[in-house]
Amino acid sequence: MNARFTLATIYLVAFAGYTSISWLFPVIPYYTTSLGISVADTGFIVSLYSYVLAIGIIPVGMLSDRLGRRQFLVAGLILSTIAPCLYPLAQDIASLYLVGITLGLGGALFMPTALATITDLSRQGEHGKAIGWYTAASQLGLMAGPVAGGYIVQQFGFSAAFYGCGALPLIALIFVLTRLRAIPQKPVTRSTGEHPWLWLRHPGAIVSLLALVITAVASSTVSTFIPLYVRDFGISAAGAGMIITACYASSAALRIPSGALADRLGNAPMIIAGIFLSAIAIALIPSFHVLWPLAAVGLMYGLGMGLSMPASLSWLANLSPVDKRGFSMGLGSAAFQVGLAVGATVMGIVVQNSGFSSMYLTTAGAVAVSGIIMILLLLTFKRPDK
Repeated sequence: MNARFTLATIYLVAFAGYTSISWLFPVIPYYTTSLGISVADTGFIVSLYSYVLAIGIIPVGMLSDRLGRRQFLVAGLILSTIAPCLYPLAQDIASLYLVGITLGLGGALFMPTALATITDLSRQGEHGKAIGWYTAASQLGLMAGPVAGGYIVQQFGFSAAFYGCGALPLIALIFVLTRLRAIPQKPVTRSTGEHPWLWLRHPGAIVSLLALVITAVASSTVSTFIPLYVRDFGISAAGAGMIITACYASSAALRIPSGALADRLGNAPMIIAGIFLSAIAIALIPSFHVLWPLAAVGLMYGLGMGLSMPASLSWLANLSPVDKRGFSMGLGSAAFQVGLAVGATVMGIVVQNSGFSSMYLTTAGAVAVSGIIMILLLLTFKRPDK
């Protein structure tokens, strides 16, 4: 029962943390362009958070294996509380970079630690279900954030949106402090055998990491540029937030059952199905210029994410030794953040030169090609376990 309450606390951290992150999706593009910053530079400003995460998240995961989870979780939530409140003071590219770096450091500290804690508290063979709950909570946050952020910025302005964003991780921090002693500091089981890192060569690990990268590329492309894409068709910031929310609503609804199915049926089929469904949905975006059809496509895209994400993280957790789970969850999170950063940066350049339709079709093609590569990897090796 104690472990369940602690797991619930970490799920709350996921919800609050990801609500805070996604809260900024419809806010930052409008804020930066109101300062006269270009679309391409806006893409990099948004992606800077992910670059910092990608750099910091693996070492933090490894350190949490050695030093313990608690201090990193608390420090990450503190930085995540402070950083959004600094945005009203940032009026140029340099200061926006500094705030983005601070925000990224906060995420790098709490994300792999929270995920590793989930695997520490859940039993072997149930990682998919536990990670499904965690990612469902994160997706609910990603669903709530854009609508709230878009509404607040539209009704009350940028400062209110940024301060409201900072309040969310503060709430999570308070709950974590009440359950701090129940959070495992670090795993006690040590790796056995001569090759504790051999799991990284497993085809399941390679496919999982590739799935996380390309899913993130697609996710950042959709969430970063939808507000600017739909603006040309008279859709408001709140409407853009609704489209982004539709993506995460269906994804959140599918996370728990898909994680449980991955435990029973295997991770590979869930990943492959999710990747190709995502590719189809993204390819449909340029065909629609009205709110509700775009929201329907967003729902379809979210189903793809909901299938692939829990299975990818669960496969990494199952393959890695117990005392490497901080590293494995950090590696998976870093792969996702690399995809977020690359997606926003590269697709910002594509849209600057070729327009939004070309950008979304390019993204869909990249996702489909990645799915084919995954199938080839799995067929090349003998049938991987799960």
